[in-house]
Amino acid sequence: MRDQPGATRRSAGQGGDPALPEQVSAVIAAIEVDIIRSRILPRTRLIEDHLMEDYGAKRHVVRAALHELQRLGVVVKPRHRGAELRRFDRADLGKLYDMRAVLHRAAVQAIAFPVATERLIAVERALADHAAAAESQDLIRIHRTNMAFHRELYGLCDNPYLADSIRLHDWLSFPARAYGAADASALLLACDEHAEMVNALRQQHRVSLEHLAIAHMDRARQIYASRFLP
Repeated sequence: MRDQPGATRRSAGQGGDPALPEQVSAVIAAIEVDIIRSRILPRTRLIEDHLMEDYGAKRHVVRAALHELQRLGVVVKPRHRGAELRRFDRADLGKLYDMRAVLHRAAVQAIAFPVATERLIAVERALADHAAAAESQDLIRIHRTNMAFHRELYGLCDNPYLADSIRLHDWLSFPARAYGAADASALLLACDEHAEMVNALRQQHRVSLEHLAIAHMDRARQIYASRFLP
């Protein structure tokens, strides 16, 4: 299987079904890496026979992986065209990021200060994991630890419906923000902003945290817009 990552026992990030078979998770992770590396671009058709050959997987495994990615909103199946990577036009991208901003603001506003020590430690651990992944240049690890950091951070809102909505929109936006993971300057900025968010948590500075939560999304969005939008 091409570029098969080492740690693939969970499904697509932390937002999918953890009970997915390991082979299906491996194909999902390999597709994620190919998106991040720009081997799969918006509206690229995901043909089962080609994926079977590329990833050394059986048809039912590839089909299950595509089904999971469709469930998460990463893959779409337009009528008469088959599966393809979701593509956003400028208007759709704006609406998606407006919604993400609403969710992130709501989560920050709901966080109770001061954050309990053990919960702050969990966020700090997720921060360190993502920083280590960035140093390793392991793209799937970077992506997964980034998702895990956001899960820990926004999970502090203690509203499971809001936290689940944020995770859902993280996946819906993956086809737009994926290309930032392979951009060295965008990755460095993301690491710095993660650290600033944790510092805002420690200092109980809600205004700074809210500002960072919104600004943090912008660099990956800019990369997508510059590459794919007129």
